[in-house]
Amino acid sequence: MQAEPRRLLIFDLDETLVHASEFALAHPCDFDVAPYLVYQRPFARELIALAATRFDLAVWSSSSAAYVAAVVERLFAGVPLRFAWSVERCVQRVDARSNSYVYIKDLRKARKFGYTLERMTIIDDSPEKICRQPRCHLPVAPFIGAPDDVALLALRQVLRLG
Repeated sequence: MQAEPRRLLIFDLDETLVHASEFALAHPCDFDVAPYLVYQRPFARELIALAATRFDLAVWSSSSAAYVAAVVERLFAGVPLRFAWSVERCVQRVDARSNSYVYIKDLRKARKFGYTLERMTIIDDSPEKICRQPRCHLPVAPFIGAPDDVALLALRQVLRLG
């Protein structure tokens, strides 16, 4: 009997795993990606390490490629990723409510790595970015830099990571 193939867990970056700001918060940043000071969400590295034992991991952000690469290098150091995508892989659409753009992450693009939509989950603070596959979305409250944030602890339970 063959083991079931691993699921793909895709992480968003900004306001999901990190908060980046051009202005300092009341506590020191974890690292910087000029011109941004980057604040790592509490328990982010622990969640990533635990998730890597049970899932294949990827990153998909609506930020620039250079920013994504720099944050991934610091936050996912030593953790293999299936891909680390930036805004270039998003689908840009006008949001009628705000009359601005929204960058949609169409998970069908990740099927080329051999995953069905049923085997993909994306953790993202922005439901509008996952509007094409809402069943694949695991929402998380936006992170704005609070050092006492515990949202990722709840995700560990939802993902059955102990």
